[in-house]
Amino acid sequence: MTSAYVLIVAILLLGGVLAVLGDRIGTKVGKARLRLFKLRPRNTATVITVITGVSISALSLIILFVLSESLRDGVFRLDAIRRQLRIAQSNLNGLSAERASITDELENAKRERNRTERSFREVQRRYASMRAQAKRLSTEVEILRTQRERLLGQIPRLQQQVRDRDDRIASQDQVLRQRAIQFRALQAQQSRLQSEISRRDGMIQDLDSEIAQRDQVVSDREATLDDLTRQLNFLREEVATLEQFYQDYQALRQGNVALVRGEVLSYAVLRIVDPNSAYLAIDQLLSQANRRAIEATRPFNSDTVSDRVVQISQAQVNQLAAQIQDGQDYVVRILSAGNFVEQEEAVLVFADAVPNQQIFVAKQVIATVSVDSDEMTTPQVRARLDTLLAAAQFRARRSGVIGDIQIGDGSVRTFASFVEWLENTRQPFEQIQAVVSTDTYTAGPLSIDLLVFRNGELVFRTAPS
Repeated sequence: MTSAYVLIVAILLLGGVLAVLGDRIGTKVGKARLRLFKLRPRNTATVITVITGVSISALSLIILFVLSESLRDGVFRLDAIRRQLRIAQSNLNGLSAERASITDELENAKRERNRTERSFREVQRRYASMRAQAKRLSTEVEILRTQRERLLGQIPRLQQQVRDRDDRIASQDQVLRQRAIQFRALQAQQSRLQSEISRRDGMIQDLDSEIAQRDQVVSDREATLDDLTRQLNFLREEVATLEQFYQDYQALRQGNVALVRGEVLSYAVLRIVDPNSAYLAIDQLLSQANRRAIEATRPFNSDTVSDRVVQISQAQVNQLAAQIQDGQDYVVRILSAGNFVEQEEAVLVFADAVPNQQIFVAKQVIATVSVDSDEMTTPQVRARLDTLLAAAQFRARRSGVIGDIQIGDGSVRTFASFVEWLENTRQPFEQIQAVVSTDTYTAGPLSIDLLVFRNGELVFRTAPS
């Protein structure tokens, strides 16, 4: 920048010096009245002045061109420089756009990297959770395997107990038969004794003279009779005892399964607002199921009420708690996982949870049967009514109703009155319908009314209009 100022000052000074020099030359030429090219002196002075000015300009340009390379480039290469400038500007604009695009791509890459890092952390968290779950499942599998081995080891002992019990029952049956034979023999002997007493009473009445001699004999026979009567009463008590034992045994053999697979041990409608209360609600249901299992498997042992009989895996409890803690209503049931006999040490259970949603609306018809009351007999009408009730129950269970199903107000008298009307009415009717009384949810109960129609008109029902 300083050299440019120096150059400008030098040019100004040189222009001034050359101007003075040109003026001096013009003055001298004018005074000398010189002539060039046969021109007048005045015109000659003008030509000299012009030549001097041109010389000054040329000399100034030469000095500028010699001293300033940038000036030479600016004068002779200005158009090329401007073209290069436009090209450079265009390239600069392209590079700016490319830089913006690269910047956007870089931002996208950063966001993608952040998402990838978050996904990677989520995968790591899930992997750790799955490893922990797999470890818990392995532990549960080992526990189940141990329980299975223990149960397998108990099977021979239980089979031996069943065989021993069958042997004892067979021996008791033999004793029962023998005592029954003895009882029949005693009954025959009693009959004979009674005949003998009657005969001897007649002989006593006919032979008054032999009364004194026969008194001792009669006393002895009476004592024998009393003894035999006592024996007979004793045998009767024994027979009654054995008959009761045999009946108990038959009941045991026919109903020795205390709990059947899928039997509901406890259920409730739950709405979990606080996730921390889910486990408490599940524990209460399990406690109810435990009491029900103890009552079924140990009916005569009140000392084991506090024992923990029901067993369920922690994984199932965690899954159930996660399912029901969304704030909705759920019908949660604890069911038997298999058939269990009395005196079981453990009852395996599983949990089932379904949303408590509306299944039926009031006045909805869920089953219908046609009845020709003029042609059908009373048993046939009862059979059609049984078919209607079975269809209504099947429809309710298939639709998801878990609770009880009741007719009318649920009393036996209501249903009995309806059946009595069907059997005794002389009004002809053509159709019986099962209609839902009130809005019904999954938890139930399902209350239905039975309606009798003739030609589309209602003639009788289990509940008032």
